[in-house]
Amino acid sequence: MKRYLSFIPLLLLSGLSVAQTKPSSETSSAVVSIIEGVTGKQFIPDTVYAALTDEDEALLAKQSAANWDLPRENGKYVMYSNLIVGTRSYQLLITKLPKDELATAQLIRYETPKSKPEPIARGKLKAKAAEKDK
Repeated sequence: MKRYLSFIPLLLLSGLSVAQTKPSSETSSAVVSIIEGVTGKQFIPDTVYAALTDEDEALLAKQSAANWDLPRENGKYVMYSNLIVGTRSYQLLITKLPKDELATAQLIRYETPKSKPEPIARGKLKAKAAEKDK
């Protein structure tokens, strides 16, 4: 019986993590276009978090890829790019482990410089058709 009781917290935590996400079909076009513009690759979303607000969507839709800073490496397998609008900032993290076929991109929002990061979307980056032909 004690063994089964130890699984209850795990089930509750997994249920809470599912409740925070939406199906990938609801990915904002502003999020997809900004990730594709910054990376130059096709973004295939797999997770959309509930953190995206109407204000975020409006801000991201107005910003072009040129407003993001150049992607920087942070170690061997991680790159990141930042966008700062007023006190709000966004970070695009790109990770590519050697065993992974496709890189993973995650868009994160910071409400204020000291606030906790809130994920907005996550997905895979795939080479565009024009890149494959070269």
